Amino acid sequence: MHSPEYGRSLKLLASLYGSGKLSDRTGGRNYGAVAYELHSYSDRFSHSDNGWIEGEAHMLRQAFRAGPARIALADGQIVDVVLDDPRGHSIVEIKVKGDFPARDHDA
Repeated sequence: MHSPEYGRSLKLLASLYGSGKLSDRTGGRNYGAVAYELHSYSDRFSHSDNGWIEGEAHMLRQAFRAGPARIALADGQIVDVVLDDPRGHSIVEIKVKGDFPARDHDA
């Protein structure tokens, strides 16, 4: 993938798809089930882990307002995320904070 805006190439390192449970950052409050798609990219200068989740619009709004969240993947791994403002939609972009889930545990 080439980014014409910056004149540098972006390399897709990993992608994960599946379903999991969205909760607050401590895991104490469970918001509900979500479908997720996560991607890890890098170039010579930076690294980015992001994607999207899909769930009930009301639930995503609650999670966004509460701050940092986490997704418990089907295999038990935990992914810390920050949600963008869902603006009433049932799909929202996310940024992965911390480590990207291991590929040998794809859900």
